[in-house]
Amino acid sequence: MGRALVRRRLQDEPARPAPRALFDGLSRCRHVRARLHPPVPPVRRRARSDAGATSPRLRLRARLRRRRVPVRQRVRTRGRSRSRRLVRQAAARGDRRAARRARWRIGRLSRAYAQLVEGGLLHPLHRALADLVRRIDGRHDEDVALAAAVASDQVHRGHVCFDLTEVDRIVFAGEDDERQLTADQWPAPETWTATLSESAAVAARSAADDSGRVDRPLVIDLDRKRVYLARYWFYQQRLAACIADRVAAPPLDLDEAALADGIHRLFPRRGEAGDREQCLASANAVDQRLSVITGGPGTGKTTTVARLLALRWGLVPDGAAAPRVVLAAPTGKAAARLGESLARTADHIDADPALRRRLSEIRTSTIHRALRWTPVPPERGGPFTHDADFPIDADLVVVDEASMVDLGLMWRLFDAVRPDAQIVLMGDRDQLASVEAGVVLGDLCIAPEPVDVRGMSESRRRLLQARTGVELPDVEPSGAPLADHVVNLPVSRRFDPSGPLGRLAQQVRAGRADDVVEALREPGSQSIRWIEPANPDAAVDSVVDRCLRLVEPLSDAMRTHPAGDAETLRALNQFRILCAHRFGPLGATQVNRRVTARLTSAEAIDLHPGCPVMVTANQERLGLFNGDTGVAVEDDGGALDVLFEDASGPDGLRRVPAVLIGRCEASYAMTIHKSQGSQFHDVTVVLPPRPSPILSRELLYTAITRVADVADTPGHLTVIATESVLRTTVRNRIRRTSGLSDALDAQRNS
Repeated sequence: MGRALVRRRLQDEPARPAPRALFDGLSRCRHVRARLHPPVPPVRRRARSDAGATSPRLRLRARLRRRRVPVRQRVRTRGRSRSRRLVRQAAARGDRRAARRARWRIGRLSRAYAQLVEGGLLHPLHRALADLVRRIDGRHDEDVALAAAVASDQVHRGHVCFDLTEVDRIVFAGEDDERQLTADQWPAPETWTATLSESAAVAARSAADDSGRVDRPLVIDLDRKRVYLARYWFYQQRLAACIADRVAAPPLDLDEAALADGIHRLFPRRGEAGDREQCLASANAVDQRLSVITGGPGTGKTTTVARLLALRWGLVPDGAAAPRVVLAAPTGKAAARLGESLARTADHIDADPALRRRLSEIRTSTIHRALRWTPVPPERGGPFTHDADFPIDADLVVVDEASMVDLGLMWRLFDAVRPDAQIVLMGDRDQLASVEAGVVLGDLCIAPEPVDVRGMSESRRRLLQARTGVELPDVEPSGAPLADHVVNLPVSRRFDPSGPLGRLAQQVRAGRADDVVEALREPGSQSIRWIEPANPDAAVDSVVDRCLRLVEPLSDAMRTHPAGDAETLRALNQFRILCAHRFGPLGATQVNRRVTARLTSAEAIDLHPGCPVMVTANQERLGLFNGDTGVAVEDDGGALDVLFEDASGPDGLRRVPAVLIGRCEASYAMTIHKSQGSQFHDVTVVLPPRPSPILSRELLYTAITRVADVADTPGHLTVIATESVLRTTVRNRIRRTSGLSDALDAQRNS
């Protein structure tokens, strides 16, 4: 007994070097025959090691000392044990109602949360947030934890919030499958709302609330029964407040006579279709604090903005300072294309030579660069330098490709622009939405079709008629929050709207799957071709064979001019393979690898002469941006260069040594997301062999509208997909849950 006590007491001592006198004394003790070793560190904090309870000489083997100890997840067990305890306590008190409520928790809510966790439908990050919110709640209520997990999951998928009344429509995508929980597996919306509103981890607010930051991780909108993460609630409400303030602000005081004269000079064909809407959009945006110009590809959004800037600068009195203009876009490639389009448009407008020169020399930037991004975290005032206290030095801010701007970045931009300055947003609301959460441009353009001047208020229509001389029909106002600030450009000049491609784009946009299939199968069409592969291997072969045929003009141009010339770049821009996925058997990476292997007998995707090249990261030092494309050529010494288009360079070309381009890749094929802002004469669209969450009508619409007519030759579209996948793609629509439109309407009426 004494021996066991001695040894156990010594093993319970901290594992630190013992004084030599201790070991000298122990060596003379009859109970200790050898030197003692420190015990193995405990697995859990404040837990005594089992090794120390038996023998001082017991040590784990080297391969077992540093092993991860599996700990069983306790989400389901903890909730159910607490609910069973509540059942027992209620039964002891004779409270049948409390007992039924606890039993319902065991059979309903716990099972729903456990199914999401055990089915791999919730990322560990979402589960960790749920555990944190449960601890903040104090009552360890699983209703609150479930709401936190679902809100985090929905933000990850692009939604700003989730609706408690439509939670049974949420599709959770796991690693292998997709799953929906039925309505009876979710808490009742009324019960869930009451539980969340009483929780210490949830702030109960209304849509008209424009208050500052919240001090709780979750927010519930009691009016609409929507649950937000606190950050995105703050983004939404502050952005709605900024927009409401700009809508309510009085327009600029301009000389109407000079304005009408400038409009007549810059828009001589304003009576024709297409030019009419561009004229009205410029006349409407010239004095508004906020304007939205939306339209499909080729509708003249950039041309409208170029004439808007010329009109705005032309109204400056002699001796006065011209308005300072900032042009920005979400990506470097979009910003560069905006500057190039404005430079081309400047040569074709009737304006003073000084104004045309200013348009051609205007510089563009990304939104992050305009806001002066810094690595400082938000809790220390970052990540942007410009905000409401230090706004951007600009009188007019123009944002292109606004559909790609997420909710948080859009609020940062609005917050950093002075209240007396103007903001003009351009973009196509029917294209792909932003990667991050939010669909801001779509929320701002919510109105009955079509979104144009016919839905404006009567006073605004009369003002535009006086400025432009264009007769507008008398119709009832749409009543949309931004009806007087949104103009749609409906006429596209990229391809004939009444032709096969134009009709197909409209059918996809409207979600008419039967009409799309019929249009693709129409015999004798010279503009559209549909290839239905029998299996995935046949699909890959079809894509590779199609790409090899399309690359023949580029190969011929390279044989004629190995060093590359303008004809080489024209051949490059004639075709492109557009894939829905980046990886996978029909992803862009696999297609590039297969095509490279067929052309060079190499398995790696290495650059070789005649290979299309795409830059994959912004490299401002070289003037290259993510998404820029060129072609690999050899110089006189045999070294590899990449040839890019550059309007400022000799012959409109620029050569960059390939070794200086840090991040680039072969781009026989590219993703549809990467193709936004580009246009090609011959486009091949490749869809995966099975349905995927990324497939939507917006994705297919974006791919189709990359086709452009060249001179009098119509563009050509090839679709490689099975009928089932094609129908699923057309039916699926990006429906992102957001409360921005409701918040804007509530704050405007409050």
